[in-house]
Amino acid sequence: MNENVLRQLLGEMLESEFAEYDNPPKWQFSLKHRLAMKRILARYERNMQKLKEKSPDTAALIEQNKPCLSFKQRMLIVICIIILMTFLVGWVVVFVSRDFHGTVHKDSTQLIAVNLENCPLIIEYSYVLASVPEGFELIETNSSPIDVYTLYENSLTKHTITLRQWVKSSYAINYNTENHILEYVTINGQEGLCVDFSDDKHNSSLVVWDNGDYVIEVLADLDKDSIIDLSKINKL
Repeated sequence: MNENVLRQLLGEMLESEFAEYDNPPKWQFSLKHRLAMKRILARYERNMQKLKEKSPDTAALIEQNKPCLSFKQRMLIVICIIILMTFLVGWVVVFVSRDFHGTVHKDSTQLIAVNLENCPLIIEYSYVLASVPEGFELIETNSSPIDVYTLYENSLTKHTITLRQWVKSSYAINYNTENHILEYVTINGQEGLCVDFSDDKHNSSLVVWDNGDYVIEVLADLDKDSIIDLSKINKL
């Protein structure tokens, strides 16, 4: 049997084997999925319109760098994500609260903000602590269009307090929860989350909450109750 005949026979076998897949049924997304995608795209358009009104240069930069994917390419990416999550759902633990969703891993919990409607896409104003414990002073402030970092330090004890502020659409942080509990707390009348890292030798804790426009986090060398009392902020 020569090579051409063998190739022809193999081709006919493959065509016969996979003939049933030549006319697959047309994929149809569920009504729930289509409505959810419509809301997401409408929210994006509203936010982009607001950004164009407030900061035309930033909006132009976002549009310029937006990847140019066809509708089929975008749908393929969505389908791949859905399939991947289908395989993972058997062992992934999901964290859900009013303002945050996330994934619980063995040694950490990753959170994202969920209430993104009508919130700023860039930092329009920043915050400072309303009161600073005695001995602490402002050491450093760094800012970008999507976050602000402020550091306070006690020069004698070297204890620190950090205040962070994120644009909600850019917030995606992993917190160490391997040996610590992510608790619900009330901060300034709003629901927040707290992780107390304190031990017999050192106090350290963290609180994070959605204040409506931004995600705010305070991490300090303080116990849980003290950091909750400290977490009052003033807008600059």
